Amino acid sequence: MATDNVSLSVDPREVTGKKVRALRRSGITPIHLYGGGGESLTLQAETQALRNAVNTAGRGQPIAIEVGGGEKALTFIREIAKHPVTGELQHVDFIRVDATVPVSAEVTLSVVGEAPATRGGGGQFLRGIRTVTISVLPLEVPDEIEVSIEGLENIGDNIRVEDLILPDGVVAISSPDQVVARIAMTRTAAVEVGEGMEVEEGEEGEEGEESEEGEE
Repeated sequence: MATDNVSLSVDPREVTGKKVRALRRSGITPIHLYGGGGESLTLQAETQALRNAVNTAGRGQPIAIEVGGGEKALTFIREIAKHPVTGELQHVDFIRVDATVPVSAEVTLSVVGEAPATRGGGGQFLRGIRTVTISVLPLEVPDEIEVSIEGLENIGDNIRVEDLILPDGVVAISSPDQVVARIAMTRTAAVEVGEGMEVEEGEEGEEGEESEEGEE
């Protein structure tokens, strides 16, 4: 489980429209905070601090926001806008959440161990989905969910969402029949990949957020 909340100090914002370009040039990024039965707030944050919070929490971990020494809110990132060329943050929307009410969160699936079926070249290990959507209390969102493949002993063995061993209080809400991992015969691996699976050949980089530019 996540142990420490990511925190972010922000301030009220009066600059709007195209004037936010100058704001960004000064190292400040516009943000919005809304939802959770509270007022919608137009805010701003120091760009580096915001970038650190976004990179650390992502969309799966809560961020504790403090507004100008006043309101304190537990939030999740709802939307991120980035410059289409530079990739720099342009705007971030945060939504308030109640620490006592379960939320939906997307969590990374981390494969551990070795599949016995791949020893000797008889089987090809294929990856399916790499994240799973769960329902969990905001402060109990796990950093990742480990998936042991030690039980994949034969060609055709697979692990689906319904097979995942989840921490207490965590419920998977992704489709239960989605495949996380599968063993195929080596000669048919290309066919399997064409059906939505990926041959696992090593660590891959994370995909970045889609770029979007706009003035808020």
